[in-house]
Amino acid sequence: MGPGGIATIIAASALLVIAFAVGYTVIRIGRLIDEVQKTVRSVNRITTSAEKATEKINEALGTLVGKNSSIMKLISGAATSFIGRKRASSKDDE
Repeated sequence: MGPGGIATIIAASALLVIAFAVGYTVIRIGRLIDEVQKTVRSVNRITTSAEKATEKINEALGTLVGKNSSIMKLISGAATSFIGRKRASSKDDE
């Protein structure tokens, strides 16, 4: 076997090693992309669930406030009295 045959064997071996390295990298990147897709899907499910819950709460509050305007009067009165107490206590501290 001459020097050309030995060089061919070395080149083929190097090419085989490079092919395995590229194949391994492609497989790892594919798995990474799959994991990212799973994560994005689960985040989308969580976001969708949170949006639905928020819509239900908003609808319930809208119905509650729409039907009972006295509740709004009660809430605003409580808030006014709380703010008034807070202002009075801060003036007493000075």
